[in-house]
Amino acid sequence: MSSAMAKGDLCLVTGVSGYLGSRLARDLLERGFRVRGTVRRLDDAERNRVLCGILPGIELAAADLRAPGGWAAAMAGVDWVFHVASPQAVPTETDRTGGALSGTEFVLAAAFAAGTVKKIVVTSSEAAIAYGYPRSRRHFTEDDWTDLSGAAGRFDYFRSKTLAERLAWDMARDPLRNPRGVPLATVCPGFIIGPSLVPWARYSLQTIKDMIDRKPPFSIDMTGHSVDVRDCAAMHIAVMDDAATDGRRHFCFGMVGKVVETPRIIRALYGRRGLNPGTFVLPTWVLFLLKPFVADIGVLYGKLGHANVYETKWPGVYAYRHTDPRASIRDTIESMAAHGWITLR
Repeated sequence: MSSAMAKGDLCLVTGVSGYLGSRLARDLLERGFRVRGTVRRLDDAERNRVLCGILPGIELAAADLRAPGGWAAAMAGVDWVFHVASPQAVPTETDRTGGALSGTEFVLAAAFAAGTVKKIVVTSSEAAIAYGYPRSRRHFTEDDWTDLSGAAGRFDYFRSKTLAERLAWDMARDPLRNPRGVPLATVCPGFIIGPSLVPWARYSLQTIKDMIDRKPPFSIDMTGHSVDVRDCAAMHIAVMDDAATDGRRHFCFGMVGKVVETPRIIRALYGRRGLNPGTFVLPTWVLFLLKPFVADIGVLYGKLGHANVYETKWPGVYAYRHTDPRASIRDTIESMAAHGWITLR
């Protein structure tokens, strides 16, 4: 079992320049931990200057998910490892599965070899739990795994999240790879929203921007599970600091509602300021007709037109603070406007 975290301990946050990684690092620093964060390059002076301004006291280390170099140095003296970095579902990322798998291999191997690491928390996703099933399947817990044998397996993002998390568990449970028995836990968030600390957008906030820009101009009849980035970061720390979570997967979502509620809230809050995303819900029967021709529909079709129940087995691990979707979406939009990603009249 892992020991409790103590102020002054050294935490490694991979992907510290990202949406979630930066928020997690900020929380750790404010709680009195030392934080080392990995970035792809140390010679990106302007980006790293901005990052260090956002995260006073951060130590940066260069390490790439697709290269073995740098990980041993990044892991030196580390007590707690938060492996957040993963190739995102954005057009600039290619071979997300390969990058996610190599990154998991490099991070965990370095952690097991370091001799100081007390526990590892890996950021996975609901994408690794609840997809690839027929419409008759409507209830999911952390015991479930996304079925990659059909449409979900043809989608690089779902493959990357599912296979990378499975690899992490395989490595952690292998006494030859993990002779000290360093504990592992995983956090599986739903769609992450909320204010960004960093002034560069990635998948979650780009999705909101696309919605605002009516790309596409409609919603689908699907239940969504979302979490505010502030809660997601805090839950990572709660899982790390609780020995009862060792060896467990954890759903992470604080809000549940129809996907169409997000554009409706945006229109209600900001319609007079120029944000009018589409709120038309495309009938599921139309998507059924399109399913053979559009890969994205195939992976989501089993979740359309009915409730999707995500039931965590461990409800006592974390009490969510940001549970009002209207407030979280407002904070998201205000952050996007402050960073210049959208314009409010």
